[in-house]
Amino acid sequence: MRLTPSNASKLFGIHRATLYRHMASGRLSWVLEPSGSRALDMSELIRCYGEPPNSATSIATLATPPFSEDATPATERFLAELVELARRQGEELRLLREDVASLRRLPPPEGYKSTAEEDQEKPEPDDPHGFRAMAKRIYTDDGRDGQGR
Repeated sequence: MRLTPSNASKLFGIHRATLYRHMASGRLSWVLEPSGSRALDMSELIRCYGEPPNSATSIATLATPPFSEDATPATERFLAELVELARRQGEELRLLREDVASLRRLPPPEGYKSTAEEDQEKPEPDDPHGFRAMAKRIYTDDGRDGQGR
C-alpha cells in the first residue's frame, strides 16, 4: 500500500516537513508515481517509524475510496433523507427564532426585576472590619486616626 506524504503524516502523526526532510536525506525511501507525485510504501514507513497509532481504523479510513458519482439507489435514498431532514430542521429553527423574537417584544411579567435593579436595591453589608469600611474611614478621616493627629 502506498501513501502520499500528506496521508502518511496524518496516519503516523509526523509533520509533513519531517517526512520530506527524511526523504531528502535518504532515511526514508520513496517512489515517483506516474502522475509525478511522491509515494511512500507502508512497509517503509513502518520500518522507520514503527506501527502507526490506532492503525486498523486509520488505514481503513485512508483505503476507503472517495465518493464517486456512481451512487447506488440506497445511497441516493439516504442522501435524499438527509436533505429532507436538513430542510425540516432549518424550518424548525426559523420558527423557533420567530418565537424568541415575539417573546422578546412582550413586556416583562408583573414584579419582575432585572439583575441591575436588584443590585441597586441591595443595602451595603454592615461590616465594620471589612475593606469598604476601612476605605470609608480613610477617606472620611482624611488620613487622621480620629484623635486629631
